[in-house]
Amino acid sequence: MRTARMRRIARAVLGMALLVAGGCLTAPKSRPYREPPPSDIKTTRIDYVDTDAFDTLLETALTTQDPVILIQTAHQKPDWGGRLNGWIAAWNLGGKVDAASDRRTLRFQLGLSPVTVDAGSIREFRLLVTDLMDRVEVLARDSSAWWAEERTRNRRLALLKPYNIRFNLDGDKNIQIIFFNGRYSEYYRDFMQGITGPEPDEPQGWVRGYTCSQCKAKREAASKDAAQSELQGIVPAIRRMTRVDEQR
Repeated sequence: MRTARMRRIARAVLGMALLVAGGCLTAPKSRPYREPPPSDIKTTRIDYVDTDAFDTLLETALTTQDPVILIQTAHQKPDWGGRLNGWIAAWNLGGKVDAASDRRTLRFQLGLSPVTVDAGSIREFRLLVTDLMDRVEVLARDSSAWWAEERTRNRRLALLKPYNIRFNLDGDKNIQIIFFNGRYSEYYRDFMQGITGPEPDEPQGWVRGYTCSQCKAKREAASKDAAQSELQGIVPAIRRMTRVDEQR
């Protein structure tokens, strides 16, 4: 009995060994290599100053195709002059704004969205940016030192083609210009919502166009102020109704 039991155990161990060996000898299926997506989208921040050093920093970031380039200005209106207008004009020559996107954005900026925003400020900002984009090439031609250099202009135009552009009001109402690389389009919406909050009238994904927005903190403060203002109007009305009922 003991000998038969040992034989059964030996056969079981041998079978398992052959199974493992067979698995080890089987050639694995080949899979194409896929580069893993970035864990996050890093922003290259450049403070705008009207110097050649700014041009060098921006061109370097564009040459390396950084995912997001944020230009921080100290301007509350797009009156920064020829150097920055030259870059915006070069971007503008790279492709037309998506018309549907532009209509959706315009509806949002005019306060037709169900989300409560500071409609007056956004409306004015949108009009200022639209006016800039309508004549930015003329402004660049008249005031940008490098715009007349055809090789420089064409090189920078090509570098800007993969990007869209967003004009964003920060918490101090200064304008930020954000270039987002279309190669990272799958991360675009989440990234922008982290800056500006949800905007239901915005395009669902990345398009090569320009948009306007304000930072999340500013939007939330504007929404809170609007809610408080509405509440202040409701309370007196309720009190008046209460007095009328008491008099009856």
